[in-house]
Amino acid sequence: MFCLLCICLFPTSGKASSNTLYIGSVKAGTSKVYSSPKLGSTILMTLKKGEEFPIISSVVGDSTKPIIHKVKTGNTLWKVANQYGVSVSELQKENKLTSSEINVGQNLKIPQKYKIHKVVSGDTLWKISTKYEVTTSDLTKLNNLRTVTLKVGQKLKIPDYYYQVQLLDGKKGWIKKSLLQKKKQSLIVMGWKHNGSKENYTQQLKNPNLNVVSPRSYTLKDSGNFVSVSVDTKYVQNAHKQGKQVWQLIGNKFDPVLTGSILGSTKKRQKLVSALRDSLVKTKSDGINVDFENIDPKNKKDFVLFIGELKKALKPHDIKLSVDVTRENDDPFWSKSLDRKALGKIADYIIIMGYDEHWGGSPVAGSVSSLPWIKEGTKLLMKEVPAHKIILAVPFYTREWVTDLSTNKVKSHDRTMAEVNKIISSHGLKKLWDKKTSQNYVEYTSKGKKHQIWIEDKKSMKLRLDLVKQNHLGGVSAWYIGSETPDIWDVYHFNQ
Repeated sequence: MFCLLCICLFPTSGKASSNTLYIGSVKAGTSKVYSSPKLGSTILMTLKKGEEFPIISSVVGDSTKPIIHKVKTGNTLWKVANQYGVSVSELQKENKLTSSEINVGQNLKIPQKYKIHKVVSGDTLWKISTKYEVTTSDLTKLNNLRTVTLKVGQKLKIPDYYYQVQLLDGKKGWIKKSLLQKKKQSLIVMGWKHNGSKENYTQQLKNPNLNVVSPRSYTLKDSGNFVSVSVDTKYVQNAHKQGKQVWQLIGNKFDPVLTGSILGSTKKRQKLVSALRDSLVKTKSDGINVDFENIDPKNKKDFVLFIGELKKALKPHDIKLSVDVTRENDDPFWSKSLDRKALGKIADYIIIMGYDEHWGGSPVAGSVSSLPWIKEGTKLLMKEVPAHKIILAVPFYTREWVTDLSTNKVKSHDRTMAEVNKIISSHGLKKLWDKKTSQNYVEYTSKGKKHQIWIEDKKSMKLRLDLVKQNHLGGVSAWYIGSETPDIWDVYHFNQ
């Protein structure tokens, strides 16, 4: 079954995609998020120091003109101050109030704090506006400038723009720019290494749109340090020469008993964590990709503990953490054993496996990954994990479904994209667009058996990449590189 549950850890350094997201991180204390770029609008939520969300857009809002609040029934000085993010004393001082009493209909001027720029020799309005990412017209308006000529030593107020951020559950809100620290995050384009030759792997590393590769190098075992190691250091070196990061993969054999015996023991987890850390550092690997599937629900908390301990051990080496999860479903071992919200708080990335809607042993023929199915799965994950932390894993494979018309029994065969093209060509089939799945589809009958294929191709990939862009996700990964046709990479361009 082409299903990966992986934890990816990687450093901030190294070459990566030139395409980026902009992330806003709360600088200090708490910061309010508003429904519009106005302090008087509805407060959607309050963020704490360090919380991060992707930045969607920027706008000047209400920072270039006086903010006046008209007192309504039920207002108090404290309520008004809290709404606008100022103190009661600041509000009293700005309005020359000698008491805390206010009256309905009374106009209160809201104090605003501005960053001040002191003009130096060579400064122009254009240079200053560029430096602070504001417009010259807003600078002129806020500072009541009647000329573009500036004097050395002159002090200018800088308007405090608003950033629109993508919140949880698909909601959007506005927060003052001065309260956030903006940083760049390179979009991940990752491919799992599987089922190929050394020559194939060497060729794959030359793909310019790929920036992360993940070979299977570790496997859980029930003795010693609880892991067998087979890292190909030469592959790591070659990947680095091509500007790729390498996230080594560790598998658990899909064994819930073995996994539970290790995760449920503090001593065993410590041995495993230490062994992984030492190997990653020694081989100069960029990260680790933990393929733990089929976890017993009783080990749900143990899995979170393991991820936390692994991150702590790797943090001094500038290695970050991400967790891959199945698309949410009712299966206790394959889905319910994953605490997505807790893992998301620890991790830098959460990778959603956007495939196996209809798995290899499914009694019903169907798409490996229909667009509505993965759209809903992404939406569910965005309720618990910030969008920029989510990486969408897509299938570079599909399945040929064969139904015996005399018994109605269904079998499936995993097919690469090239294999599907050969089937279409050899049987003279014509692709039909399936609106329900948003995929091309073919079928034919031979020797009493019906063959059906929901096709993964350039068109289906583009729709999934559009989903990544529309939701401001952290990137995309693919199971597996080498099973795709070359034209697939033509759509791997993220224009932010």
